[in-house]
Amino acid sequence: MNPAHPAVLLVEDDASIARFVTLALEGMPLNLVSCASAEQAQSLLQSQPFALLITDLMLPGASGVELIEWLRSSPQAGCSAVVFSAGVRADVALRLEQLQVWGVLRKPVSVAQLVDCVESVLAAQPAGSPAPASVQAADADVPVDMPSDMPSDMPADGGPAAVSSYFGGDAALFHSYRASCLAQLPDDVALGENLLAARDAAALRRLAHNLKSVLRLLGHEQASGLAQTLEQACLASDWAGATDAWRQLGAALLGMLDGAGQLPRRG
Repeated sequence: MNPAHPAVLLVEDDASIARFVTLALEGMPLNLVSCASAEQAQSLLQSQPFALLITDLMLPGASGVELIEWLRSSPQAGCSAVVFSAGVRADVALRLEQLQVWGVLRKPVSVAQLVDCVESVLAAQPAGSPAPASVQAADADVPVDMPSDMPSDMPADGGPAAVSSYFGGDAALFHSYRASCLAQLPDDVALGENLLAARDAAALRRLAHNLKSVLRLLGHEQASGLAQTLEQACLASDWAGATDAWRQLGAALLGMLDGAGQLPRRG
């Protein structure tokens, strides 16, 4: 780490999304520190100064909103904050404005959007400046279907289109991210099966929420749609629907691994 560079704290419980952010910000004059929960973030924020906090809203344990509320009453109250979200209710959007959140990055965010946001926040130091614009609210507590910059004619499953839409045409960056995601997928499939067996709707919803964005970043729109269906079924406490959606999604994930020659062997 270069002590002359500002520190940025990423709070993201999905390893694939965290890897995407790491790759996207690689080479920027900053020190990126990552953790997977609000509780871990609080510990880190108490140990060193940070110029920017980037956090998902949906986290295990305390939420991203609760983390920012804690931040604003802490010695690091001046730290700027940006949130990841696939959709924000009107009441949550109002609370984020009250907490002076810089802005919301709608999942799945592109490399260009992420880099532009981070550059803008850090250029506006000292930290703690109010958000440059009001936080956009979704109509309900459900994921937004498509990002506004997504081409309307994007194929149902298109790696080349994903490279263009989210990775700025950088195929090497896309393939590096894809490789890290494929390495993570067997664990995601196993986790999904365990959560289904345990009937843990909250945790299964979180997994679906994360997979939806990861799959869209990879250009797998149909599989991303299945993840969204699973997320909504869990939110509605529709266990039969959630079970059916997971079976279809799990099969799609295994198909991706099989196509890449990385299907786990059964002992």
